[in-house]
Amino acid sequence: MRVDAPSSFSDGLQPDKIGRSGTASQQNRSAPAGSGADQAKLSVNRDTIQQLKSSLSQVPEVRQDRVDALRQAINSGTYQVSDQQLGDAMANDLLGKVIG
Repeated sequence: MRVDAPSSFSDGLQPDKIGRSGTASQQNRSAPAGSGADQAKLSVNRDTIQQLKSSLSQVPEVRQDRVDALRQAINSGTYQVSDQQLGDAMANDLLGKVIG
């Protein structure tokens, strides 16, 4: 899966810039004195990461029940794909994107 960041941000989506005139919440994440560069810090709770890893490890890589249902529908001739779905899938495959 490829994720492309937008090249510009709308007014409501501007990233926080941290500097000498930052707000109180930004003061806690301020840049080191004299650096002059904008910085961002991401904090991640180790427990949250462990929970997510545990949850992800329980998800099967292949959803066999879904594969079996689709295989049965194809074999019985009841699986129908619209022209729109086929075109979307081809375009997304060509462009390297995933339908959401």
